Amino acid sequence: MHEPSVHRSLRRSATILMRVLALPALMAGCREAPRPLAMVAVKDGLGREVRLAAHPRRIVSLAPSVTESLLALGARDRLVGVCDFCKLPPGTAPIFRVGGMLNPSLETIRGLRPDLLIATTSGNDPSLARQADALGLSLYTMHTPDVEAVLESVVALARLIDEEKRGADLAESLRSRLAAVRAAIAGRPSVKVLFVVWGDPLVVPGRSSFLTDALARAGGESITADAPAAYPAFDVESAIARSPDAILTSPQNRALLDRMKRDPAWSRVPAVRSGRLRVVSEAIEQPGPAVVSGIEEVARALHPDAFGPSP
Repeated sequence: MHEPSVHRSLRRSATILMRVLALPALMAGCREAPRPLAMVAVKDGLGREVRLAAHPRRIVSLAPSVTESLLALGARDRLVGVCDFCKLPPGTAPIFRVGGMLNPSLETIRGLRPDLLIATTSGNDPSLARQADALGLSLYTMHTPDVEAVLESVVALARLIDEEKRGADLAESLRSRLAAVRAAIAGRPSVKVLFVVWGDPLVVPGRSSFLTDALARAGGESITADAPAAYPAFDVESAIARSPDAILTSPQNRALLDRMKRDPAWSRVPAVRSGRLRVVSEAIEQPGPAVVSGIEEVARALHPDAFGPSP
């Protein structure tokens, strides 16, 4: 038995009305759907060709120096994840933590839907690039073997995140401050320095260390600069025999300096006899923009008469 025509007409009208009412919602949904990001191919610090979003909106940092650079470039609102060791300015809204530098959770990172993942050769595992590729994550690795490379990396990173002007201004400011340090200590003999990265065992900066270059720019001559590795374990007797004129370390090793002052084995070392044992901030160890503050601090510690009163 066929449905009466009037009923069919009413049902058809109701169906048309429902479709018309639903149309705005459907159109809004279409507008909200994310558009595919335009991609570009760039070479990272390892010389790898990496395909990245042309205008990255969601960034994950896997190293403190990378996070520091991104914050200095004004990219805080685009940071969706950072490693466990990254420090954020007081009052900064929390950012998702993705694990350590050597063992970040790539599954967690993938869940954050980043269009740019940034690592560094100074702290991340080299195999990370292969693992990220396997998961379809765009990983850009920065290479900062010396202070000059840090300045260049700031400019390169600024270009990646559409902050070229800010990056150029930041690099220029950092270069100007380094030039001021160089001018202040010009003509003064370098101070023989033992920098203790870790106390037990004794870990120091070697020939290929970023820190060795930073100390030199501060007017220091690292007594372990000839060690072949970047951060080798060093024989304590050899360190004593090289007679450093100053011993520097970061806050985590403060107790070590106190022990050196009381240890008879160190009593004849010039640095201990003159009391030139100094705790300095970790800034000089980090290959990011704050390294310039670290160089300024160490230069004042090694050559106090070359500068005015400390700020």
